[in-house]
Amino acid sequence: MDLGLKDKVALVTGASKGIGKAIALTLAAEGARVAVVARDAGALEKVVAESRDRGRKDGVAVAADLSRLDEVERVVREVKERCGRIDVLVNNAGAIRGGAFLAIPDAQWIDDWNLKLLGYIRMARAVFPLMQAQGGGRICNVTGAAARNPAPTYLTGGAANAALTNFTKGLADLGAPSKILVTAVSPAATRTERWDSLIAQQAAASGRTVAELQKEAEAPYKLGRIATSQDIADVVTFLVSERASFVTGICVTVDGGATRGVYP
Repeated sequence: MDLGLKDKVALVTGASKGIGKAIALTLAAEGARVAVVARDAGALEKVVAESRDRGRKDGVAVAADLSRLDEVERVVREVKERCGRIDVLVNNAGAIRGGAFLAIPDAQWIDDWNLKLLGYIRMARAVFPLMQAQGGGRICNVTGAAARNPAPTYLTGGAANAALTNFTKGLADLGAPSKILVTAVSPAATRTERWDSLIAQQAAASGRTVAELQKEAEAPYKLGRIATSQDIADVVTFLVSERASFVTGICVTVDGGATRGVYP
């Protein structure tokens, strides 16, 4: 199936590893020119090289701290200057830390929300006028299943993800007249470096072992495994493609059926 992504310019944040890297490489394989953003310039250059192998197009790497407004604006300006347009934005940057609620300092809430919650909002706000001028575009926010599955040791992340689900729906309404389609993908547990780190943080906060928490966290997954980065990348790639031209304002939970509920 041709997804209609050939020659589209796709900006992917948090793309140096994990889910973001998988999304960038999958978009490249579909013929898009990818612009990848994260803090680690060296890691980004490796992703660009791999994307070139996948799609035969030169990608763009922009190292930036997306917790800062000026850096967000610089990224969008630089990608526009180098690529001429931005057709797709995938917001993925932001590893919100877990921990015991009463032990998390105010600075941690602010730092983590500046990167993920405000980072997504600022990035969308920066690309929105460009997409309006171009006659359309796609924005996909990678949130997290904690938005609908609260945990006392991950209130920082759950609250931010819930806010982003709300933001996605409202922005979709705003974008519809300009043919800017806005969606979200909500992964549950996904086998990445961040997954290992988060389990370790929650173990320390709860006084339990990493092995205990891993077994407990994976138990609800009836398919016998947690997600891979590629599982998430495939859904995101479809949602930002021409084949999803009547899909906007939704949040797709990708969790192997683990979440108990009747919503998508």
